[in-house]
Amino acid sequence: MDTNVTAESTATEQIVLVQIDPTTAVLGVNVRSEANLTADFVASIRELGVLEPVVGHYDQQGQFVVLRGQRRTLAAVETKQATIPAVVVPRPEDADRIVQQMAENDHRSDMTTADRVAGVKQLAAFGLTAAQIKRRTSRPRTEVDAALAVAASELAEKASQRWDFLTLDQAATLAEFEDDPEAIEALTLAAKDGRGFEHVTQRLRDAREDAAALSALAETLTAKGVRMVARPSHDDKTTLDLSRLATKVGGRAYNKATHAKCTGHAAYLHITTRWQKDAKGKEVRVRQAEPCYVCTDWRGAGHVDLYDYGRGSSTPKAAEMTPEARERARAERRDVIESNKAWDTAEPVRRDWLATFSQRKTAPKGSATFIARVLTEHSEVVASVGGAQLATEWFGLKHSGYGYGSGWADLLDKATEARAQVIALCRLLASLEKGTSRESWRRVAPATADYLTFIAANGYDLSDVEKRAAGQVKPKPARRARAKATPDATTSDTTEPDATPDEATAPADATTSTPAA
Repeated sequence: MDTNVTAESTATEQIVLVQIDPTTAVLGVNVRSEANLTADFVASIRELGVLEPVVGHYDQQGQFVVLRGQRRTLAAVETKQATIPAVVVPRPEDADRIVQQMAENDHRSDMTTADRVAGVKQLAAFGLTAAQIKRRTSRPRTEVDAALAVAASELAEKASQRWDFLTLDQAATLAEFEDDPEAIEALTLAAKDGRGFEHVTQRLRDAREDAAALSALAETLTAKGVRMVARPSHDDKTTLDLSRLATKVGGRAYNKATHAKCTGHAAYLHITTRWQKDAKGKEVRVRQAEPCYVCTDWRGAGHVDLYDYGRGSSTPKAAEMTPEARERARAERRDVIESNKAWDTAEPVRRDWLATFSQRKTAPKGSATFIARVLTEHSEVVASVGGAQLATEWFGLKHSGYGYGSGWADLLDKATEARAQVIALCRLLASLEKGTSRESWRRVAPATADYLTFIAANGYDLSDVEKRAAGQVKPKPARRARAKATPDATTSDTTEPDATPDEATAPADATTSTPAA
């Protein structure tokens, strides 16, 4: 029996440590149905070699039979390792072999988040850079960066040690908000519940970025002499948007320049949200602080309301309502404002999930039925230009023509049958996604409901507002009286809770706004 190297043995235990050629080893029957060689695992073997000996025995032909260490052996062959360490044991009975393999797999636990953070922290203390840690450990750079972020935050590091339900990414998010106790509490609860963490994170990031943008804009406008005011309530009799005011009936509306010298000149701030293409043609979400200029004493200044036609609205104003009706109107309006904000927050979370989903090699169970349902019951989404554009981003194709992308033929020619189904599925999902808007949660549309239900069944964590759009949560009864549209575009979805219920039904534009807190 040639073992290639000198063996260390203990006669009483009949155990021998040898070096074997992995290409000549025979893989014994294993309880694992698949070896599951991940890219990270193979990279680790390539960089460090096989650190833990495989276990096996020699058969009657003198070949080494691997009992435990199937993945290590296969990875060694793939990375062309000349030899690997192996422990030689007596050939076990079949029942013993199965029990041992099951026990080894059952009792092998993954490294905890705290373990990974501690390991990366120690490597950094030895002077290794993030790039060197990535190379030496064969871990993704994003994982290394997250571990370093946690290690740099006393709060996040202690949280990872205390709560084993925290993933590394979640612990890194705690580090991001370590100076905000309320944010830490909300994030920890979401992580513990096992749902909604990404949505809570996005909401907190939006709020933080919005506050910084509003503060910066307020400082800039104040330096220019513009008086800052809170957003006027619906029944404010003294303040109106400049777009409604002029010097005379039929005149041209004021703007910030022509109205600047008026003693009532002021502005309030709000946040607008829109999707637009970046320099590379990719759709990105843009949230921006913008001013809305008003006159706080338009009657005293002698201005004329261009939209005062002397006709009253069929909807009673807040002051004319009973206390109960007024509170119902306020509650509905609060729901509109908060649900619109929640929808805006959910959009980037959902699209990030879809982009990751599109990289699957095989479609999940039920995909064929879903594709057939979309093609037969929601065929209008197939020709969506916006959907074609979004899908090209997921698959790394170039934009060409009117929103379409080039490279689909090559992508499909190189795809397996299973991957081709994923491509077809995601092309439809992209069109369904582009068909959603703030209107989706207000009125359940069959196509959107089917779409959200499908992705939820395949791992996406629906937020509460998305559950409403999917028809899974019944909205509270709401008063739906209609009135003529207001000329102030910003009030369509940002009016204070004093607004009347009819405004709550005003459709959202492509650019939507949120009032400053």
